[in-house]
Amino acid sequence: MNKKAISILAVILLAICLISGGCSAPADKRVDIKNWKDLLSLAPEKSKILPAGGPEKEVKPGQNSEIADQELIAVKLYFVGSDGKSLVMEERSIAKTESMARNTLQELIKGPAENENLSAIPEGTRLRDINLKPDGLCIVDLSSQAQQVSSGEQEKLMVYAIANTLGQFPTVKDVTFMIDGQRVDTIAGYLDLSNSIKPD
Repeated sequence: MNKKAISILAVILLAICLISGGCSAPADKRVDIKNWKDLLSLAPEKSKILPAGGPEKEVKPGQNSEIADQELIAVKLYFVGSDGKSLVMEERSIAKTESMARNTLQELIKGPAENENLSAIPEGTRLRDINLKPDGLCIVDLSSQAQQVSSGEQEKLMVYAIANTLGQFPTVKDVTFMIDGQRVDTIAGYLDLSNSIKPD
């Protein structure tokens, strides 16, 4: 290789070294690397990102930085109280998105955070779809597991837990139900749902 090529290669290497932040670490940060295992010990357990115009947030390994940067909003979720006969409200922060009603209902299905509260929705129930009409009618399509309530009181608590949770959004005026994509007049045979339900 001639001297000119060596000189160009040396300049390129020097430029890469400078662009990447220098060729060596500061003396107090220098670590002797003897084998590839030493490299693994240098991997950070947590990294931090600084969103534009906001406070520093921690990002855990495997966490999407976009999710960590999302704006959170407090929503109200209604669960069965410890007496088993009334609804109580829990507040929870979730990511603010365009599909707030869907995400809020998904949080309701996950269940309560407070140990003394109970879920109003039978275990295994899935939200198949949710559709909000321009007139404020919200159609909630649940999986058939929602039919596993054992009394009229339980069915009423489930229906109003859903209706009240959705009713916090000004665009939702009435709620009606479907099971597995089929319009129903009752979920479990106890409560007449032939007419839409207004949040209570």
